[in-house]
Amino acid sequence: MSRVVGDVENHDESSQSAESTTVESWRQWENFARAQELGQIGWWRMDTTRNILTWSAENYRIFGQPIGAPQTYETFLAAVHPDDRAYVHEKWIAALRGEPYDLEHRVLVDGQEKWVREKACLEFDAAGALLGGFGVTQDITDRKHAEIALQWTVRRNELLTRIAARLLQSSDVQGAVEELCADVMQFLDCQAFFNYLVDEESGRLHLNACAGIPEDRAREIEWLDYGVAICGAVARDRERIVAENVCASADPRTGLIASCGIKAYCCHPLMAQGRLMGTLSFGAKTRLAFSDDEIEVMQAVSQLVSMAMARLRMEQALLEADRRKDEFLATLAHELRNPLAPIRTGLLVLKRTGAQGPNAVRVQEMMERQVDHIVRLVDDLLEVSRIRSGKIELKRERLDLRDLMDQAIEASQQFLDANGVSLSVVRPDAPLMIDGDPVRLVQVIANLLSNAAKYTPSGGHAEIAARRVGSQAELTVADNGVGIPTDMLPHVFDLFAQVDRTLGRAQGGLGIGLALVRKLLRLHGGQVEARSDGPGKGSVFLVRLPLASAFAQGGPQREGGRSARRVLIIEDDDDVVHGLSMLLRAQGANVQTAYDGKRGVEAVQSFHPQVVFIDLGLEGMDGYEAARRIRALPEGRDAIIVALTRWGGETAREHVKKAGFDLHIAKPASMGDIERVLDFRR
Repeated sequence: MSRVVGDVENHDESSQSAESTTVESWRQWENFARAQELGQIGWWRMDTTRNILTWSAENYRIFGQPIGAPQTYETFLAAVHPDDRAYVHEKWIAALRGEPYDLEHRVLVDGQEKWVREKACLEFDAAGALLGGFGVTQDITDRKHAEIALQWTVRRNELLTRIAARLLQSSDVQGAVEELCADVMQFLDCQAFFNYLVDEESGRLHLNACAGIPEDRAREIEWLDYGVAICGAVARDRERIVAENVCASADPRTGLIASCGIKAYCCHPLMAQGRLMGTLSFGAKTRLAFSDDEIEVMQAVSQLVSMAMARLRMEQALLEADRRKDEFLATLAHELRNPLAPIRTGLLVLKRTGAQGPNAVRVQEMMERQVDHIVRLVDDLLEVSRIRSGKIELKRERLDLRDLMDQAIEASQQFLDANGVSLSVVRPDAPLMIDGDPVRLVQVIANLLSNAAKYTPSGGHAEIAARRVGSQAELTVADNGVGIPTDMLPHVFDLFAQVDRTLGRAQGGLGIGLALVRKLLRLHGGQVEARSDGPGKGSVFLVRLPLASAFAQGGPQREGGRSARRVLIIEDDDDVVHGLSMLLRAQGANVQTAYDGKRGVEAVQSFHPQVVFIDLGLEGMDGYEAARRIRALPEGRDAIIVALTRWGGETAREHVKKAGFDLHIAKPASMGDIERVLDFRR
């Protein structure tokens, strides 16, 4: 009995030992499974004799398959990314021949791309026959994405560095855009780009460069209005637009790019120092959207192009200023040499013949004339310096424009006669009374007459006329001389500018006479305008001055019962500011001015204007941005906002209307324009 008991006890001990071993084995297996899960590493065994693939639970999870689902070599290959299948199969066949099996490839799990690393060794039976292989699979998706992101960042930086270097070296930024955008398209895997530039003359966008569309289609979209299509909307609003899944979009702005087969699109404004220069956009035809990283690259490229365009414009302006300086110095040397030569000759004559010789009086008169000429040149230079430094003071008095005309004609008659130019005079019947400095205003008219004599061939004709137009006095000096080229018209009043730059044509002038005219008139609240139909067709200079009645004591005169209105002018051109202020005050307006957008917005808050004139081409904050900010202010919500542009026409009017302006005026404003604005009610 006791032996039986002993046997039972021995049996119990054996059972407990076996259970303990089993528990420990399960714990080890559980730890092994957890280690696989934490390390995202699964194991597998391939039986090549029966084509049976055995996976661990983690391997099933990595491949996104139900645990226990039968696996074969073919089901494994089906899970591999289609672009990697041939490569994986080739490596497995090579491994069966004894080559190492250690590779990285992609798999598809529920349509999502994963990266795995696989490593294996072959297994053989006791006789050395191949049974298959044993291996491990590790999920390396996170690591691979980090590597790809790092590689992409390096390539992006290399791309942007190449573009920056190319733009810095290029003297033709606009031409370089096509080349660099081809590089960007390859990097971003997109198939189209468009670069529009602002054409200030027409107030539209012009296609500078593009790729990915037929030439005939490019010609159809060569010109684009602000607000039209995505590029036009970006130009109008100065904000980036990203369009995804264009083919399914109901947005009418996507119609143009959709017609080009584009499915994803991103357009950036080209901005520098607050000024719009154009737009730059990229489009893809093979996918529906761009990633945030890709859009960031487009933005960086757009900023580089914008800065390069701004740099080139500044360089061109400096080169132009340098060229004009050189021309001025050459002209000054020529003008000084002309009178110095006869003075030196006169001194030699006097030295040889004596001061009492028969020709002494004539020689002395000649020398006096030449010295007077030199003095006039120096006086002109000093006048410009005084005006620019603000040191000139006007001695105002009540004047009749007819008397000023007579004095200027008397001062200029000798020069007109010497150049063989006849002059006709059309005087107004009634006095044209103005408030001004008689010396300076005579100088203005005389300079215009001298200019007519200088650029009218011998035998030509000039005319001076004056008349009253509303609350202004208008004076014109016209001639049938050499005329003014169209491209020169905007610059004839610039310092040192001359219509004909050949030294043989410059007769006693430094190219500063018309600049003085404009500056002196500005000080009087007046303005001057040049007109010409082109070379050989003569020229007309129109001077406008406010009549004294508009500035008499007791306040400005008001016409037709029009109530005085508070008007703010935001404009960075002194001539436009003074001319527009004069016209507005002549209509009884209370006028304040600001010379940039930021100060203009601040002035609205303190001045509370009823009408705001804004130049669209302001430096820094442009007119569109200034208008948006003003309209957002309580003081500007009900104001009438008027766009001042250098272009007219229905297209320009529609453009500024869409941008939120109430009215549009092309420079220079006429009295009719001013009256229309002051009579306007929202």
